[in-house]
Amino acid sequence: MAKTPTILGVHLLDAARGAVRIGTLTRDADGAIAFTIAESYLREADRPIFSLSWYDPTSEEATRARLASRGDKIGLHGSLPPWFAGLLPEGALRELVLTEMGPGDHDQFDVLTRLGGDLPGAVLVTPETGAPASAGPLDLVSVQGFRAADPQGVVKFSLAGVQLKFTANADGDRLTVPGRGESGHCIIKVASDRYARLPEAEYAGMELARLVGVETAPCRLVPREAVIGIPAEMLAHGSQVLVIDRFDRGPDGARIHIEDAGQIIGAVGDRKYTMATTETIINMVSRFSTDRRADILEAIRRIVADILIGNGDNHLKNWSFRFPAPGQVRLSPAYDIVPTVLFMPADTLALRFVRTHHFETVDSHRFERVASFLRVDPKWLLREVRTTVERALNLWPEAMPELLGEKWAASLMARLETLKLVQEVRG
Repeated sequence: MAKTPTILGVHLLDAARGAVRIGTLTRDADGAIAFTIAESYLREADRPIFSLSWYDPTSEEATRARLASRGDKIGLHGSLPPWFAGLLPEGALRELVLTEMGPGDHDQFDVLTRLGGDLPGAVLVTPETGAPASAGPLDLVSVQGFRAADPQGVVKFSLAGVQLKFTANADGDRLTVPGRGESGHCIIKVASDRYARLPEAEYAGMELARLVGVETAPCRLVPREAVIGIPAEMLAHGSQVLVIDRFDRGPDGARIHIEDAGQIIGAVGDRKYTMATTETIINMVSRFSTDRRADILEAIRRIVADILIGNGDNHLKNWSFRFPAPGQVRLSPAYDIVPTVLFMPADTLALRFVRTHHFETVDSHRFERVASFLRVDPKWLLREVRTTVERALNLWPEAMPELLGEKWAASLMARLETLKLVQEVRG
């Protein structure tokens, strides 16, 4: 079916410089999509970073070449170029969006058109030739001086991931969905019929990781009755929801740019599990972070925490970089830390780590290999590994029962003794 030719403007809402035009996304009648970098952005010597995939910290010439290259900026049959596809929801949230769009042939370009006013990070996508009918019922409202889509329905935002989630703002003891043209400052995650206690499990995972030194996004559990504006049937599978403060939104309403590792390497869909390894992530941290030592150690703590907690879903899209100020690139706070082994006891690491997916086989020698390819002193890496394990052994026995209940706590504590990292510290 022929599509309506449409042009979308792509902007970066930079806190220091205001709105910066990055380029355009164009869809033709056959559904072919092209992202074209704006000449004004390409010419800027001090341009804000839009994506690390098109940035070389050692060479302006190489950066310009990556920005101008067309190879990774094309999509066919309504599919967006991989970087933009990485902004869109998957799973239950995507199905809800498509339902609210109504009958029709909706492609990824339509979904981005519909949700472009409230995307992850500081990206703003606006229809420049009018919103096509295939984007579903929507209005146009002012967002930071631009005319952006305001969808009719519950979902007016985009968040990556398969779990059903919503954005909200605190209003006293209540959480309310954002108004027209507004963006939510926190994320609400709800239980499902399959995983009724998922919010509680994720909250526990986040808190346990925080106790061993991981920088986590602030989060809390609240009763579902505190949530206003989300249909009751979507909150029906659990008594509590998990609320996570967004690190891509400032207290003054400013949007802070972020991107995840899946976007950086172009991993779409299930390729977030297969297109790279944990070493790929650490290499990204080493190459791009403007505080290399601090962020390498933070990455090491997260890897150790995943192994100890049994988090088997730390895929490429659960590692993000944040751009908090001009010239700064930092590993974002950690999120989506879930002890998945409580639901799937045989679960393994989402990304291979030094030739293994198995939690129990990871030992200090694998971290020595990491130090070798990073060309850093293995002693300070191994010291951080050992310190993280020791914190868990000292702090978790008391914290776990309160966070997880006696049964789940006993299961995770017993599991610790099967891990080589723990055995090395015990020995």
